[in-house]
Amino acid sequence: MPRCDSCSAHVDPRWYRVFQGNDGELHGCPECTSLATRARDAAGVDSSYRTRTDPGGQTIPSTGGEQR
Repeated sequence: MPRCDSCSAHVDPRWYRVFQGNDGELHGCPECTSLATRARDAAGVDSSYRTRTDPGGQTIPSTGGEQR
């Protein structure tokens, strides 16, 4: 039975076949990742979190909009 390469949870063989990455590994399953993350990983797109910074190197808050 196939298992998630990230958390070792059991996954359906059809799930594994559809969502495995280009490298043949399943980088996430419904137990340990979101659907958007799994889709990006399967497409080979980097889905790691990045902190946004302005041109001066200051961290931009994730609250959205301008602060007053």
